[in-house]
Amino acid sequence: MSGPSSWRRAATVMLAAGWSHASPAGFRLLLLQRAQNQRFMPGAHVFPGGVLDAADSSPDWVSLFAPRHTPPRFGLGPEPPRQPSFPGLFHGDADGAALPDDVALRICAIRETFEEAGVLLLRPRDSARASQEPSIALSPPAGLADWRSRVRSDPRCFLQLCAHLDCTPDIWALLTGGGWLTPYGRSSRRFDTTFLLCCLRETPRVEPDLAEVVGYKILFGSPIRSTREMAANSTFNF
Repeated sequence: MSGPSSWRRAATVMLAAGWSHASPAGFRLLLLQRAQNQRFMPGAHVFPGGVLDAADSSPDWVSLFAPRHTPPRFGLGPEPPRQPSFPGLFHGDADGAALPDDVALRICAIRETFEEAGVLLLRPRDSARASQEPSIALSPPAGLADWRSRVRSDPRCFLQLCAHLDCTPDIWALLTGGGWLTPYGRSSRRFDTTFLLCCLRETPRVEPDLAEVVGYKILFGSPIRSTREMAANSTFNF
């Protein structure tokens, strides 16, 4: 039986749009449809997300966030409490890591959302203050396909894209929503996934990459209820 050391760290983001125009049906939640040729959960509808990469905690991010947002917390507020009874939540920062664990996981979720859906959860570097108020996703950049291909091939290119746009990942708009561990027996690939929630004023423009993701749908409801329904139907991010 595998232990925590065998789980791959990952992050996923629940995008809940419609804050400025509330509907009786609830928020509009983005789900992406995985391609049938994917090894893990082919054809499933999932939240955007993926595996944590070393590039997500690169020290080069410190310069991009400067001068308005500085280590160690970059304006995120107090460090989240440890969850010793549930190892799927933040493990603590890796030795020598330039960024706190929860900052790197947010960057991971934002990077993967761009790779899979073409949605950019960024904010201008000169933003006066960090805020958890509902955000607006940036329009896809010129040369979207080229940038997405570069980031998919080398996650370090996501920092280059942010610098090119003079923006930073909007880590402050992502709230911790819990964690999930791949159950034993479900797959030979096991993930330790941190769930994050991002409320947007409007539904973002979505452009599936047509490689890992072939389509999407908008689900009406609350993030918590929708997550429970997907769990009951065996539809997960990882």
